[in-house]
Amino acid sequence: MNCIIVDDEPLARQLIASYIESLPDLRLVGSYESATEAFTSLHSQPVNVMFLDIEMPGINGINFVKSLKSCPKVVFITAHTGFAVDAFELEAADYLVKPVTFDRFLKAVDKILKPAGYETKKEITPEASGIFLKVDRRLIKVDFSEILHIEGMGDYLKVYTVKKTYVTYMTMGKLESLLPVSIFARIHRSTIININLIQHIEGNVVAIHGVDLPIGLTYRDSFLKKIN
Repeated sequence: MNCIIVDDEPLARQLIASYIESLPDLRLVGSYESATEAFTSLHSQPVNVMFLDIEMPGINGINFVKSLKSCPKVVFITAHTGFAVDAFELEAADYLVKPVTFDRFLKAVDKILKPAGYETKKEITPEASGIFLKVDRRLIKVDFSEILHIEGMGDYLKVYTVKKTYVTYMTMGKLESLLPVSIFARIHRSTIININLIQHIEGNVVAIHGVDLPIGLTYRDSFLKKIN
């Protein structure tokens, strides 16, 4: 994947460049100190991933992404955590806080490579016990173990938990890529379930917490193979 770095700090650019160059699936094709310089690069060559600082002179990283008609995958890099909600709204692949360690960088890269079909080195890390969902203007931490099932509603999702139901703005495919495959399974175009909380399966119906959920024909074989 072709990558560019946009950061006004030379040392920060050098660090991320060294990380990129150490991974065979990534190729650095440009390193820029401003969004203005990067804009030309985005229109002169294919770019798959942009490692983008947020606080920069001139146009900042958030506004730069908003200005692009076609944007590659974005990993925001910043010294502050206050932009997390803005980054989430732009569907950033990840949000890294400086100083960025190589281990944390690898986790961000995995989120990009897995959906693209690349072989990756790590599964979701053991310490990741949940996921943050944007609900209204807040990021709500929801433990994986508490999620019963997820229902797709176009660009929105309903996440049913043992305590309450959350409505969040995200596509089904995006959320599926963030969930651990050892716990969750997709059983329908618009349904993901927590396989640890299945009560029973009868015909083409799965019962979870007293709710019957249909199994789509497209997903039936892969689902049954997984739980067996």
